[in-house]
Amino acid sequence: MQQLGQPVGTDPQVGLTRFVGRDSEVDGVAHLLSTTPLVTLVGPPGVGKTRLAAEVAGRVADQFAAGLVPVPLATVTTGEDVAATVAAALRVRQGPGTQLADALVAATRDEQRLLLLDGCEHVLDTLAALVHRLLATAPQLRVLATSRVPLGVPGERLHQIRPLAPDAAADLFLDRASLVTELVLDERTRQRIDQVCDFVDHLPLAIEIAARQTRVLALPALLDRLRTALQHSPLPMPTSPEHTTLAATIDWSCQRLSGAQQRLLADLSVFAGSFDLAAIAAVAGERDGLLADLTALLDHSLLLSEPAAAGELSYRLLEPIRQHAAARLTQTGCSQQIRWAHAHYFLEAAGAEARGLMGPGGQECFARLQHMEANVLAAAGWARGTCSDLALRLVTCLVGYWEHRGQMNAARDRVEALLEVGMPAPRTRAEALLALCRLGYRQGRYRQAVAEAQEALVLMRSLPDQDGAARVLRALSQVAAACGDVPRAAACAEESVAVFAERGDRHAHAWSLTVLAYAHLCSGDIDAGATAQAAALRLVEPAEPAPALTRRTRVGMSYVAARRGDLVAHRRHLAGTIADLRLLDGLDGESEWLWSAVCLASSEHRPRAVLRLAAAGARRARRGTALPPLVDGIVRAAIADAEGALGPQVAAELRTEGAGMAAEELVTEALRPASTSSPLSPREHEIAMLTGTGLTNAEIAQQLVISRRTVETHQEHIRAKLGVTSRQAVIAWALTGESG
Repeated sequence: MQQLGQPVGTDPQVGLTRFVGRDSEVDGVAHLLSTTPLVTLVGPPGVGKTRLAAEVAGRVADQFAAGLVPVPLATVTTGEDVAATVAAALRVRQGPGTQLADALVAATRDEQRLLLLDGCEHVLDTLAALVHRLLATAPQLRVLATSRVPLGVPGERLHQIRPLAPDAAADLFLDRASLVTELVLDERTRQRIDQVCDFVDHLPLAIEIAARQTRVLALPALLDRLRTALQHSPLPMPTSPEHTTLAATIDWSCQRLSGAQQRLLADLSVFAGSFDLAAIAAVAGERDGLLADLTALLDHSLLLSEPAAAGELSYRLLEPIRQHAAARLTQTGCSQQIRWAHAHYFLEAAGAEARGLMGPGGQECFARLQHMEANVLAAAGWARGTCSDLALRLVTCLVGYWEHRGQMNAARDRVEALLEVGMPAPRTRAEALLALCRLGYRQGRYRQAVAEAQEALVLMRSLPDQDGAARVLRALSQVAAACGDVPRAAACAEESVAVFAERGDRHAHAWSLTVLAYAHLCSGDIDAGATAQAAALRLVEPAEPAPALTRRTRVGMSYVAARRGDLVAHRRHLAGTIADLRLLDGLDGESEWLWSAVCLASSEHRPRAVLRLAAAGARRARRGTALPPLVDGIVRAAIADAEGALGPQVAAELRTEGAGMAAEELVTEALRPASTSSPLSPREHEIAMLTGTGLTNAEIAQQLVISRRTVETHQEHIRAKLGVTSRQAVIAWALTGESG
């Protein structure tokens, strides 16, 4: 029996190394043990089940009068030996004419004891029957088990152990590395440690293996070797001396799968990041038993499931397990077939989401593309050497998403690199050139973008593809206007508008109208620009929100308001733009709202805000987002006026502040009341302005990522401070310029 004060559990390292990163989890499991007879810690190989169990047992051991009894089961080879191993740990002997199980029942019936069963997955059936019997007859007995598979005993409470949080993973690496070497902890070293931990998916065992390698490898060399040699480096396993590597402990779990389950695990290795059931079926094939095999992988903790949007589940493989499975897939000879299926599935799925970005539900399309990005890039990386046309189509699907995220430079690099490989089909080349034209507008590479659009237009018309040609005309209009060729810009936009109007495509029609509005504004015709923007907004049904599209119209309307000197409308349209970007999770990627905010702050004589907001816009410019010529002069003049008013030293300090501000801080700065006499706080003012755009409390709560009740409380405070009694009065306050 375990004596108090000694290290507990079956890991020889317990008590010799520091426990890192799971203190709150220890408390949680300890609480479960106080309310549940059987708690099983489940998780993938190397996640730290044994160590966590030992820490929990040590925390609660003194609560059991009969003490704690550790039972190491990893070396038990047959079910027949299970009862004998438990009996040996309990120091129970089999009397003459009695069954050993009966003796165990008699020994535990009346004692308050904690039984720690470590490494149960390979003797489940026999062990589960024994545990069930013991718990049924011993009301004061508690069992804490570790297993890669649930025991399946009635009343069992599962606790899923996940990999460490990033900070805890880095802490563990530093702690274990300090046992074998000395690291100079500068910023670069910490970045490399984070990279090591990210690569092994924050899996504790893999981190410990990596940390021990620092005795002979510098961190850059360690990162280079992670993909091959590291996973086979020796490290004694806590549960079995036979498992001397991470690969061995993963292989141990895989051997307990059926042939079909092993094949499914190998097929899943082509996925990067998360994936859903539809993707699994497309890659592994619809077949009888697929769900049962998938469940087995989850039960063996070789596959993780996580909640996704709309109540769905997503799945992922930890990187060390994925690498092990990928090696198996190569051995099967089916790798190319599976990768083709993977690439074509994500080409179709990402293409569908990309086509919906500007339409109703565009925010959901952005979110789904975010989850698909890793898989699309993985498929493109494989296809580059097999079918460059497929690789280019895959990457082109993500350009609208990357544009929204403000990743213009990276997007262009990927598309251009693949355009230079092989001979893409005419349609593939046309779509890629169109994507480069759109990126070129955002980057300020206008003349290059015109050339790309002209070639794309020739290709689209030769296919022939009227829809594609209209999309190219829209992009060509935008870059032609930026180059100063306004007549050509207007003609291209009008032709695009006519095509989409005839086809009845409301959202494409509205998008083209926003580009026609841009051409008018570049010509100085503010009224014509405002008319086109308003027409675009009317095409968007209120019942079908399309935030990516309404954002474009509101940015344009904010420019119109700025040119007309209408500060009330400017502020209202800016608030609406921010609201749309919040829905798209795009505040940090998009920069157009920032130049609108700079112009508003300048018009309202807020020079400090001008410089902070302009610095944030400059930070985004380094990622490839240039100011449109239409507003470049206005913004430059606003910055010069602010610097002149505050002086160079204060201006430099404000630019530094602005460059480091988070998106939500910038929103507060942008919508800050123009006068200090405003009775509202910045947050109240923001909610009042969003109320003025017509949003309900529920919609405001969604945009600001706060509860509806919090919004309602703010609304009560707003009405009290303004001395009004109705929502309509708040809307009137927001719309009439009484915001200061």
